[in-house]
Amino acid sequence: MKGFVITVLLGLTVDVTSGAISIQLIPQYPVINGSVTLSVTGVSEEIEYAIWYKGHNQATQYQFLSYFPGSSSSRLVPGPLYNPRITAFNNGSLEIKDLNIKDEGNYIVKIQSTKQEDISVTLTVYEPVTKPKIKAPITQPKENDSFTLTCDTLHTVKIRWSRRGTGISSETELSADNKTLTFPSIKRGDTGQYQCEAQNLVSKDSSDPYTLTVTYGPDDAQIEGLLSVRSGSPVVLTCSADSSPPPIYQWKANDTVSKENTNNYNISNAKTEDKGVYTCMVRNPVTLRTATASVYVNVTAELVIDENQLSLEFILGLAFAIIIGAVVIIIGSVCAYRKCVTKRVNGCPSNIQYISGNSRR
Repeated sequence: MKGFVITVLLGLTVDVTSGAISIQLIPQYPVINGSVTLSVTGVSEEIEYAIWYKGHNQATQYQFLSYFPGSSSSRLVPGPLYNPRITAFNNGSLEIKDLNIKDEGNYIVKIQSTKQEDISVTLTVYEPVTKPKIKAPITQPKENDSFTLTCDTLHTVKIRWSRRGTGISSETELSADNKTLTFPSIKRGDTGQYQCEAQNLVSKDSSDPYTLTVTYGPDDAQIEGLLSVRSGSPVVLTCSADSSPPPIYQWKANDTVSKENTNNYNISNAKTEDKGVYTCMVRNPVTLRTATASVYVNVTAELVIDENQLSLEFILGLAFAIIIGAVVIIIGSVCAYRKCVTKRVNGCPSNIQYISGNSRR
């Protein structure tokens, strides 16, 4: 077989500090599609040859290559597992480019210098984590039901959960690998945006926020509004009930189903026949729970006065007031006159006699 000449990157002879021969991975955590150097250290003499194997023994079928450094040139002899992504160096080291998962495994190098050394190393090729995605069995869990979120990702070593703006309830449970977050009895307070972060030795990534909405209710319904009005006035009733999602509304007026389907019931011009019991019925379309509230609205008759009658009564009243006023004035004048006459009589001379009805001179 013809020899293969490759570029010698590290020089013909490399002397390093003497000691035990070992293999180091550079970088320590090789990444798929990247490269790694299986660096041989501890060689202090000139290397005659280095033979690399992939596997757990030095059988010929597991041989990558044989490399013979020379004084003027280097010679590489491919083995059965050789591929062009491999480069050998004069110090016995080996570089693998464009790494893939198939490159993982146990590597053995036999180095011949003044003595023969066999050393091995295990190569693990790491893949970056895939972008996590939070998944759930249903989109709208009901309050008090059990519910689980799953962080879907690959090549992860560690997963961490978080909730925007606040912490995660202490009642939640995590699986052994942290991939699932379980709410044994989910509450409305668990509503919020959740994220999971996945990481391994070479990368980390976070999921997009997952909005968790807990459905509940409706709680007790109630109706607000003016419950006693005059005929001709408007009636506005407002129904409310705490519910997620917002409930569906239906109204009854005196047991008659109304066409109103919002939380407001309006009568623009109430009549006395509109008085009665008004009922609001609310229904949650997810929980299927319902709630009702009722109120009694009283519509009283408005006092109506005829204009002609009002004019006649006004005239009669005015005339009566004038007559009474005249009588009061006459009586007052008479009283005043009598007082005046009395004063004059009391003030007359004693020799003047006033004749009574039965007196004589």
